[in-house]
Amino acid sequence: MVRLLRPDGEVGRVWSSSRPLVYRALETLAEKRLVRATRSEASTEGPTRTVFTPTAAGRRAYEAWLASPVDHVRELRSALMVKLLLLDRSARDPEPLLSTQAALLTRAERDLEARAAAAEGFEATLALWRLSTARAALAFVEALRDRRITEAVVYTPIGRVRSPHASLDGMPLQPIADDAGPSRIEITEPHRGSLRDVAGFSHVWVLAHLHETTGWDETVPAFLDDGPRGTFATRSPRRPNPLGLSLAEVVAVEPGAVVVRGLDLLDGTPVLDLKPYVPLFDAPAGDVRSGWFEDRAARVFERTSDLRFRPRSSRGP
Repeated sequence: MVRLLRPDGEVGRVWSSSRPLVYRALETLAEKRLVRATRSEASTEGPTRTVFTPTAAGRRAYEAWLASPVDHVRELRSALMVKLLLLDRSARDPEPLLSTQAALLTRAERDLEARAAAAEGFEATLALWRLSTARAALAFVEALRDRRITEAVVYTPIGRVRSPHASLDGMPLQPIADDAGPSRIEITEPHRGSLRDVAGFSHVWVLAHLHETTGWDETVPAFLDDGPRGTFATRSPRRPNPLGLSLAEVVAVEPGAVVVRGLDLLDGTPVLDLKPYVPLFDAPAGDVRSGWFEDRAARVFERTSDLRFRPRSSRGP
């Protein structure tokens, strides 16, 4: 135990403890009848070594602890890593633990979002810090669940949408069906110089982070169809990475904003990038197929978004 928990030990790399604390912890576990001494044996590193074995109650307590997610983001570096290490040592699947941990972090993220929105002054700064760390922790856990070996990809928005669409319910499904009037894409200060020459284009691609969407499935209920379709064969916002791609008409370019017409994005949506539409590059030549959208695409003028994909701000616990 002492060797494992040394700073350079297998467990100590994650959570280390001194020799006196290890001995004291074993005494406490024995007092609580979670472990019991079974035998003694000679040691080459010190006095006679006592071998402890977990009792039935100790095994139950250990299994319950091992299956429980940690309560706070700050504990991921220590307690969660120890649990993952112990699961790996015993060749057990970490997915049940990671699943419950992701659910807990998702609830924490939602709570912190509400706090950040309601806070002011330094309290808002503190809430934003906690929200950012919770999101980073959630991204880490989700990466482990997906067996990804690369770190999470993080983007900084270049601006935000100011549109007539205040809620998801009733919003057009595609830019072509948006008849609510112009929208503004307000660009943040560091990126405003990049608007140079945008006025020369009639349309721009708007890449956005669909911030009100959470979770994803392999299939989704398609708005323009009557049954589920594969997620990658839809324009659904419920995706592994909730990216939005909209082709909008440029109405005007201002020093700090682009006024566009035809935008299927909620007010407040973070915008990640703008790219000019160039027909020679963007309109494919040859035969073009529309898959299951054939004979259904025209429904975009009849149907609007609804609450089958409830925004995260309206979700309960």
